[in-house]
Amino acid sequence: MALNANMSLGSILNTATSALQANQTALRTTSNNIANINTQGYHRRVVDFGPRLTGDSLTGVSIEDIRRIADEFLARETVDATSAVGRMEALTSYFSRVQDLVGSLDAGSSLDARLSSAMTALQQLSVDPASAARRNSALSSVSSALTAISSMSSQVQLLRQDANTQISSDIRNVNVLLAQIYELNTNIKTAVARNDNQSGLTDQRDNAIAALAKYMDVRSFEQTDGRVFVSLGDGTGLISDLSSELRYAGPSSVSSATSFPSISVQRTNPESAADVGNPIALEGRIRGGEIRGLLDMRDKQLVDLAEQLGSVASGLADQLNAIHNNSSAVPPPASLTGVNTGLLSTDPLNFSGIVTVAVVNAQGALVQRVDIDTTFIPTIGDLVSAINAGLGGSGSATFSNGALSVSATNAGEGIAMLQDPTTPALRGGRGVSHFFGLNNLVTAASPSSFATGVQGSDSHEFTAGGVADFVLRGTSGAVLNSFSVTVGGLSVADLVSDLNAAANGYATFSLDANGVMSMTPAAAYGGARLEVRNDTSTRGATGVSMTQFYGLGTAMRQNQASNLAVRSDIALNGSKMALAQLNISGATVAGDMVLGISDNRGALALAGVANALHSFPASGGLAGGMQSLNDFVAQIIGLQSDLANGAESERVNRVDVKEEVIARRNAMEGVNLDEELSNMMIFQQAYNASARIMTVVQEMFDELLRVV
Repeated sequence: MALNANMSLGSILNTATSALQANQTALRTTSNNIANINTQGYHRRVVDFGPRLTGDSLTGVSIEDIRRIADEFLARETVDATSAVGRMEALTSYFSRVQDLVGSLDAGSSLDARLSSAMTALQQLSVDPASAARRNSALSSVSSALTAISSMSSQVQLLRQDANTQISSDIRNVNVLLAQIYELNTNIKTAVARNDNQSGLTDQRDNAIAALAKYMDVRSFEQTDGRVFVSLGDGTGLISDLSSELRYAGPSSVSSATSFPSISVQRTNPESAADVGNPIALEGRIRGGEIRGLLDMRDKQLVDLAEQLGSVASGLADQLNAIHNNSSAVPPPASLTGVNTGLLSTDPLNFSGIVTVAVVNAQGALVQRVDIDTTFIPTIGDLVSAINAGLGGSGSATFSNGALSVSATNAGEGIAMLQDPTTPALRGGRGVSHFFGLNNLVTAASPSSFATGVQGSDSHEFTAGGVADFVLRGTSGAVLNSFSVTVGGLSVADLVSDLNAAANGYATFSLDANGVMSMTPAAAYGGARLEVRNDTSTRGATGVSMTQFYGLGTAMRQNQASNLAVRSDIALNGSKMALAQLNISGATVAGDMVLGISDNRGALALAGVANALHSFPASGGLAGGMQSLNDFVAQIIGLQSDLANGAESERVNRVDVKEEVIARRNAMEGVNLDEELSNMMIFQQAYNASARIMTVVQEMFDELLRVV
């Protein structure tokens, strides 16, 4: 009987001991929860009790599991929300800076205000064109407007550079996190293998994945051995049995001509540090996170704005130059020298209509004139001959290195030109003086028009063997196609055919009636842009390449806003500003007065530029067509305001979603102090009860021994 009693008491003691140990573990787990109540990313642990069986007999209580509370759905939603917020915060930051750059319609330093100030000064000049003070004021205002546009253009490129620098920094951070996650995977796998479920490594890994989501949209997939595989949202693998590294050799400075190398992901073997497989370009695969927002700004939104500013600059410069070229200073300049057009003297003239070239003395009296019907003149060289023949000994023309020059022979005499008001001489929509840039008011880094006036049947005249390398880049920043064109064939039509063949269906090149060559991406690649990486082609001895001549590539359009300035000699001497126009008719002969200092027709035309209709090309997401410069500028400012407001609204919405998801996740996974204190009391009482049972059993053992 004593033996049976000893066995019963031993069984009770074992049960109490197991309960004591189980509740001690539960108390330790609860204390750990409370200690980490403010630890970011900590997941509370829950103890699961179960029976301890010896054979078929219940011999106490055991800890079946210490579970880490984690909701897979809320974890995925948190990662998605973090990526969305990262993208929108990047966009909002840069759109805010763009707003500060271009201003609003009611801002005194805005693009619109600068143009309005210039137009007002020109209007005041038209009241008294002989006033030196008004001329200087007008030139100062025009110069300020041009400088402001160029400054905005430069600042856009600096913003692109900032975005690119930030992308490089983010990529370094991503690589640190990828290495950290892979290492944690290895350690967690080891911990799981030895049934260590209390390790904080899993929380560290979750925090690293959440940090990674700030930069890119990611997905994680749990494995049976405790590891997680990580990929981009589109399935591109980042971490599995192998690790990965993002690679990017970005440029240190950015300009309109910069063609960015791809961001790639390279699979690596961490043990040997060897690359595995080929790198994969990521620009088109990243859909969220800060890097996506930065790519959107660098490769689309800021390029859109740069092209829009280019259109503003080209529209302003082209209209001012058109008027200035059809006007004259009083007295007229001794010579007019044009810009390098890239044309050769043997090129077809391709003008039609009548232009007057006149030699005028210092008093404004006509010395000699020639009215040239360009329709019947075959080549540019023939135009030079016609001017020389018509002016006789009073003046002469030359054409060299793509530039036309017309000069008066005698001191005190000058050159003035005028388009026929009924049948003006036009090539590509521009008059003779305007086309050759003989009397431009505004200069820039890129021509204000790429209406070359060439026809498909004309000889292209580019030296055979020259090579142009192109990149077609999508709106995501991904390189859609890289191709090269080697100059061959004879005609412009042959050149267009070679470009289309090389583009291989990704884009189509065409030449319109004004000689404008354009690139249209295929429907599947709408919004794609053409970049020029290199061009060794040259047109004759002019030094002008194919891409420069036709304005191919987004850089040429953006550069129309670069280095804008009033022509240097005019900026230094306001009297050289062309504000008068030749006053001639069919009966005008030598000795007649044809220029007057008080003639304000040129000034009036200059003052009306902002409201005059002009043909703007589609640029940066804005539709082209006939509209005024003021309206086009208003569209740009309005669009940037809409983009900034839309991005901020979306950012606020995404932040709200993220905060809601995190709140729900914390409620599910986080530590509730009241609940943990309640559990602690329960486990403490259970622990005390187990200890009391052990005490009672000990007393019973003592009593039994006394009885025996």
